Amino acid sequence: MELIVPEMTPKERALAYSRGEETDRIPTSLSAGETAPPLYGFTIRDYYFSADAMVAVESGLAEDFQADNMGIGLGLRTVIEALGTELCYPEDSVSYIVKPRLDSFDQVSELGMLNIDKDGRLPLIVEAFERLMDKYGNVRNFGSGLAGPFTTAASLIGTEKFLVSTVKNKDGVHRLLQYSTDVIVELCRDLNRRLGIKFMLSEPMGAKNLISKRQFNEFFLPYLEQAVRRMNEYQGATSIHMCGSTRDRWQEIIDAGVSNFWVDNCESLKELKEGYGDRIGITGNVPPVDILRNGTQEQIYDCMRKCIEDAGDNPKGYTICPGCTTPVGTTKEQMIMFMNAATTLSRGARKGQLPEGLKDKQ
Repeated sequence: MELIVPEMTPKERALAYSRGEETDRIPTSLSAGETAPPLYGFTIRDYYFSADAMVAVESGLAEDFQADNMGIGLGLRTVIEALGTELCYPEDSVSYIVKPRLDSFDQVSELGMLNIDKDGRLPLIVEAFERLMDKYGNVRNFGSGLAGPFTTAASLIGTEKFLVSTVKNKDGVHRLLQYSTDVIVELCRDLNRRLGIKFMLSEPMGAKNLISKRQFNEFFLPYLEQAVRRMNEYQGATSIHMCGSTRDRWQEIIDAGVSNFWVDNCESLKELKEGYGDRIGITGNVPPVDILRNGTQEQIYDCMRKCIEDAGDNPKGYTICPGCTTPVGTTKEQMIMFMNAATTLSRGARKGQLPEGLKDKQ
């Protein structure tokens, strides 16, 4: 299957769409960085530790699929590893935590800020960004994402201990959350100054599936609000991605000041648009496993049509994207189907209006 080559570059499309001008398609993203190395002859483990591999994979994704996003994601674990958390790197799967950095909340005082030139994998990521910018800076915008304050704090001490402590050691939890907020804000500031990129926060730990509304209001929300406010001072706008069920906390998340909300496929784009589309951009939410990786061409097409019908006329804009990370094992052909459906269905896009492509008979 051949890719339908779009008419505009990602940079041209982003600028025109933001101005309310007509574009060749709705901005479309693939969240495929750390899961895509096998498509280009690298193991996932090698990708984590090689700027050459990062550049090769990102270049391949850009050339093969022409998605609008580009950059090396810090993901959920780059920060905690740089702070001393022990990770395991399987050859053909994403990393996971072996031993959290902290045994107790009393050790928070031992932690400092991060140095982007020395700590963990940060120097490799900076190098990869600089090389990609030299190569694609005239046609592409760059960005990255990382775990937010709550998810970072939980990962530094272990999720079970962290959640239990929201009842038994509230002071310790707040102390760790303030530290994680500070380290994220300062790290993103340093990278923004060096590279000029913006960061999205990922907070899978903030969903209804994992914490109650009480825990959310007491421990999650204050630090999200603080992080967004402080990050907006240097990057202007801060978006968020949350896996799982979040409907009961949309109001609070949006009141925290986020500019764009990337929601999981278990949630309704239409409900989010109707409730908050005049305040935020919306991203999502094609099911990554059932549709993007395993779906037929017809299923991909039908699902993406529904997403565009539900959110393509969002007043603050819409970005087509899977509901979460593109799964390991997704083939090039599946991703081409995804991108071709976006190009066809969202032809003649304009922010706040349904695209002309929806009117075509298929």
